[in-house]
Amino acid sequence: MNSDRIPRDSRALRQPVFWLVLGLPLLGIVAGIGIVVAAVASGGSDALSLSVRRTAQIQTEDTAADLAALQRGLRARLQLDKERGVFSLQIDGTVDAATQDLQLRLLHPLRAQWDRQVTLARSGDHWQGRSEADLSGAWNLRLQPADASWRLGGRLDASAVQARLQPLWQQ
Repeated sequence: MNSDRIPRDSRALRQPVFWLVLGLPLLGIVAGIGIVVAAVASGGSDALSLSVRRTAQIQTEDTAADLAALQRGLRARLQLDKERGVFSLQIDGTVDAATQDLQLRLLHPLRAQWDRQVTLARSGDHWQGRSEADLSGAWNLRLQPADASWRLGGRLDASAVQARLQPLWQQ
């Protein structure tokens, strides 16, 4: 007769299976909300700030500026004084005499909102510029004139004070 009665310990809240059935879907909902929040907070979907043309699932980038830099034989050495935030750039190759200013873009590898741009002004046979921003950490570099007729790229590692820039397209 005692077997027909349900013991007190079998209430729903005291059963591990109840918590398993309730807990797994709740955990899935919380994790899904967390993923959505992280995706929205991270910014755009592109890791690089390049102008690309998308056709179906193919992305095509315009490499004309890279090819122009390659044809001109352009290469550059960038020096950085981290304490003062001063950049000094020496270019090897053919640069138009009319090119007085160059745009140096410091692209953060993870966060596009931390990207920086520095204008480098010509001073004789080299260019100089200054940035007040915090330059700690690693940066991807893009250098081009105002008309974007050519482009050089490189990387400045976290502990480095100099970098080499070269055409992004190599043959």
